Amino acid sequence: MKHTFFKRTLLIISLFAILGILVYEARSIYHTPTVKGTHRTRTAHADRLVRHLFSLTPTPDKVYYQNKVIVLMYHEVTKTPPDPGALKLSNLTRQLDEMKANGFHWITMKEYTDFILHKAKVPDNAVLMTFDDGYESFYTDTFPVLKKYQVPATNFLITSTISNPKHIGIPKLTWDQIHQMHAEGIDFYNHTNDQHAYGYSNTARTQQKPLLMGPVYSKKLGRMETENEFKQRVYTDLGMADKKLFKHLHNDQNVLAFPYGGYTKETLEICRSLGIDVTFTVKRGLTRQGKRTAIASMQVEYTIFQRYWCNT
Repeated sequence: MKHTFFKRTLLIISLFAILGILVYEARSIYHTPTVKGTHRTRTAHADRLVRHLFSLTPTPDKVYYQNKVIVLMYHEVTKTPPDPGALKLSNLTRQLDEMKANGFHWITMKEYTDFILHKAKVPDNAVLMTFDDGYESFYTDTFPVLKKYQVPATNFLITSTISNPKHIGIPKLTWDQIHQMHAEGIDFYNHTNDQHAYGYSNTARTQQKPLLMGPVYSKKLGRMETENEFKQRVYTDLGMADKKLFKHLHNDQNVLAFPYGGYTKETLEICRSLGIDVTFTVKRGLTRQGKRTAIASMQVEYTIFQRYWCNT
């Protein structure tokens, strides 16, 4: 029995290695990244799988897993990737072909949240496709491919960057583009309003952590935030993002993807107070129905789900 389970698990992992999935290291709620970009580190195990790929005959009727969902996380996908963290569009097309040929089924965020919160059924080999940061290339390059393959997907938006001519960096989406894609079945949810960054985690300003992971040094105040100031900052920001999303899209549920996967139990308490029922981080594993993560010392359970990052 154990041998069969091991072979089955290895087959699933190997298939997703072929799709180009880079697996994030698991992070605890107390993990504090100190170097920007560490969330893009490929695990040694994934490296070995990618280096030693083997050919799989397409198996459209094979059941790899049931009553579970694999959540895939993408960032920028474009015809001409501007940096190593972006995915070439042709690779996404290859991944979609692999998934389709091997019997994986794409589901919507609504199907996913119903599965998690209300014990609704999902198809065998269920996959939830998610994209982060709201890049303009999602509209120009990625969306046409998703539409061609009839793939439902979710994009997590940093709402302060949307339709913002003052935004510095990679061009982001406009609300007009978002409205067009939303009408075609693409979902858009919360990736914070303006907290997708690192802040200094000590007065000496020698270490950094994601802004949702606790008090940071405030240049305006000239000191570290208090715990209450941190909580108010997060509450205001997440609430503002959800208000913008409701105003433009009339979302009937609140979903949040933590920037860099970073969060604390205080962050989760704030999410709960705002009615954000489902949150995503980056961890290994498959999401099971009704799976909850018990937060340390809290007598409540909260929905935190893992995603795999694809950039190959």
